[in-house]
Order: sequence, then structure tokens, then C-alpha cells
Amino acid sequence: MAILTISREFRSGGQEIGTAVAERLRYDYVGKERILSDLRGQGDRWIALLNEVDEDRPTIWDRFDWEYQGLMALMESTIYDRAMGDRVVLVGRGANFLLEGIPYALRVRLTAPIEKRIERVMRKDGVDRKNALRLIEKMDNDRASFIRANFHRDWYDLTAYDMVFNTAVQGFEEITDIVCNALQEKAGKLTLEVWELLRGRMLAARIKAHIATNSRIKIPTLKVFFDGKCIILQGVVHRMADLEAIGEIVTVSAQGTPVRNELRYRI
Repeated sequence: MAILTISREFRSGGQEIGTAVAERLRYDYVGKERILSDLRGQGDRWIALLNEVDEDRPTIWDRFDWEYQGLMALMESTIYDRAMGDRVVLVGRGANFLLEGIPYALRVRLTAPIEKRIERVMRKDGVDRKNALRLIEKMDNDRASFIRANFHRDWYDLTAYDMVFNTAVQGFEEITDIVCNALQEKAGKLTLEVWELLRGRMLAARIKAHIATNSRIKIPTLKVFFDGKCIILQGVVHRMADLEAIGEIVTVSAQGTPVRNELRYRI
């Protein structure tokens, strides 16, 4: 059992390779549609917001808007929930950064020269060369900005991936073969200790999502993360009622995992 994350330049073959791996190994393919399905139970406003800003370049207002922060927290929580099931292909949305340090997660990056991608866009999207180039530049810039704003990382940094493929040099089928073999090797790296690490991250993300989507709680800066031993909450709270509400969320969601509450109360 292993996990595959795919980061892809626009029209470099992410969907084709991801679905091929999923079909061959009977993995669950998780792209935008699956995330939309998972969010449906959280309310229509999150679905509408995801359709509007998914992997898009966030404005400065987005970054400080509680709904945007809530959506990002929900998305991260959804990705961790899916990762906990193993045998999953996670496409885009910073999954490779979320699963950094998880030994049985294979983080793949797909690239291709601009001319090759222009050909694919013209063929697949039915646009002329000028608009194809414009679309590629927009999509790549938006994805890079999304990663920089939400993960403070460089989308183009190839050291953030385990494998990097140029799909103009290697065909989709050849890459699929290589990835499938690598996933079978990765499966042997799943241990109880590693599973507990992923579970801790999942619970931390779930707690953060519950807090960030609660309209009664207002925390301008909130960090919730798992340090390998316990879940840590950091930030500044201005109302005692928020501390009490957060305490209730943690009690229900931590599932016995130790929690260190470092939230500071400031009037």
C-alpha cells in the first residue's frame, strides 16, 4: 500500500498518467471532482468557493479572508483523510508538500517543453496557438502562486519531488510503468510509526478545519500541526469564548492524541 502525489505543469499529462496508474493498481484517483464530492457534506458555499479559486492565484484579500482560509483548511484535511486510506493518487493542490517526510508516499512531478504543451492544448482544448500559450502561462503562474501563498514553497523546486518526468521525452505508458513499479517498492516502507505520523497530521488538519470553518471563532493567525508526538495549536485569541469553543473541538477531534495548546489570550 502506498500513496502517489502528482504535481504537473499544465497539459503535461497529469490526468492521463494519474488515471492510468489508478486503473492499473486499483488506486483511488483524487482530483478536483473527488474533492468537490468530499466537500459537499460541508455546505454548498465551500463547493462554490472551490470552483472559483481552486489552484488559482490568491489575492491578498483571499489570504486573510476567513472563508478562503476555511476552504484551504478543509482541502488539506480532505487530502489527509484520503491519504490515510492508502492506495490513492492525489493530483495537485500541494499534496506533495503535505506528505513530505512520509516514506511510503511517492511524490512525482510532470513537466514538458512549452511547445509540446502548446500542441496538446490546441488539440485538447480547441484553441489557437496564441490562446494556448496564454492559457499555459496563466495556469502555471496561478498554480505556482497558489503553492507560494498557501505553503510558502517553490512549485518549480525539483528537489521537492521524488521523481521528475519530462513527458515529451518519455511517453505516458513508460512513465506509468516506472511509477507503478516505484509504488510497489514504496509500499514496503509503511510501518506503524510512519502511519502514526500521518494520522497525527490528519488529526491536526481536521482540528484546524473545524476551527477555521466555525463562523463563531475568529483567530487572525492560526497554526495547528503535529510535531511527531503531539498536536500543537498556536495563535492569538481575543475572546474567552473562542478558547472555550476551540477546547470543545479539540476534545472531540484529537481522538486521544496528546495536544499542547499554545494559544495566547490577548484582550
